[in-house]
Amino acid sequence: MRAVFFVQEGLRDQIAAIMPADCVECVGLSDGMAAIRRLDGRRPAGVITGKGAAAKMPALPAALQMLPRLEFDPRNQKKLAADIIGLLLDQMNSVESDAGSARLAASILRNENNALEESLKAVEDFMYSLGNPRYMKSLSWEPVGQIARIEPRSVAEQVLPLSIACIAAVDLWLPQGTNAQGLQAALVDAAGVSHALRPAEGGAGAGWLRLQPDQPIGGVERDCMLRLDWKGSVPLSLGLGHAVPDQRFALRLPKGPACEQVLALRVWKGLPGVRLPAEVQGAALVDEAGFVSPALLPRPELFAVPPQAQDHISAAFWENEDAVMVHPSRQGPVCAIIRDVDLPSMSHISALVNVGHPRAPSLNFAVGVAPHGRVDEDGFWQRRMGPWVHGLPPHGWAQAHCIPQERIEGRADILLAASLATDGPNDMSWGLFRGFRIASRGGNAALLQ
Repeated sequence: MRAVFFVQEGLRDQIAAIMPADCVECVGLSDGMAAIRRLDGRRPAGVITGKGAAAKMPALPAALQMLPRLEFDPRNQKKLAADIIGLLLDQMNSVESDAGSARLAASILRNENNALEESLKAVEDFMYSLGNPRYMKSLSWEPVGQIARIEPRSVAEQVLPLSIACIAAVDLWLPQGTNAQGLQAALVDAAGVSHALRPAEGGAGAGWLRLQPDQPIGGVERDCMLRLDWKGSVPLSLGLGHAVPDQRFALRLPKGPACEQVLALRVWKGLPGVRLPAEVQGAALVDEAGFVSPALLPRPELFAVPPQAQDHISAAFWENEDAVMVHPSRQGPVCAIIRDVDLPSMSHISALVNVGHPRAPSLNFAVGVAPHGRVDEDGFWQRRMGPWVHGLPPHGWAQAHCIPQERIEGRADILLAASLATDGPNDMSWGLFRGFRIASRGGNAALLQ
């Protein structure tokens, strides 16, 4: 691209002879508006006149009045070249200065926009807090009865499918008694920033262990993972949740075979500045656990059946099998109830389940617990069940688990549910509950002795 100069008539050939044609273009200044039209939108750099001829030139159009004037002296041609170079350097410096000013203005605008977004988020958080919960459970991976172990001086990592912003606490499921003082936990965001989590309860025991940051985590929305660094002298047992098809979200262990399940945990998010209670409500540490045979429990009764069911449905205790049999319907799940069981300070119940007939369809199982008589009052048995165990094949075995939604202090009702995993006849659908593992918080329940 060449610099364009208007040249006084009679000087064009002389100036073109001394200036490189590929750098400077000379346009004759025969008449004002015609010269401007010949530019085709290009910006002229200046006007070149003969020495002492500037005062004799006719008036230029208003568009050319502000252009710099250069004088051409045939006896000192180098001076014109130096003047043109100096003029072009000044224009280049001016352009660079304008570009720097534009970048500074853009940076200021960006900072103001970020400040405005933070202010709007603060207003949104304030308005949200006026009539909504101050904290909520954002992620819940319930335990399924399986255990992973971290060797001493090893690190385990669990990627979380949510952002790190506003996380107020993380609850870990410890299936066995462990001194949590040797556990160093942290949340690490996608930028590599680590936020330490400290155990809210440091005693020995099992159950939900709450981990909290020193300050509620703020900042921008970023992906995160939970890092557990075990400094103890014996292996640490951690409860596992369901299996995941995406291996990015499976628990990462430093040794042993690759894990296909997630870590059993709960993640709580709160409004800015909100901290959760240090104690996990209704999930204090476990002191005792024992296996209970169905023969030691009261006899089961049918509690809930599908309203349109016309096929065979039943619930009974099979003495020869020492098991509770729940026969579901094709139309939906069937729930049986074992009433009035003495379970003081119960914190967790597991059921050993089995599909009892070789020609049975695949079945789903769930176990639940509620304070005695509570489910008879409201009828909401579904919300008191633990996670369902899905698709158990004929002669298949599994464990179903439940952590009570309500605190169990004395007598309780045990809920047993089964359903068909596929849409087919319910012939031989023998859903057997063959035993129960009941954990208590230091209670002296006779069933556990």
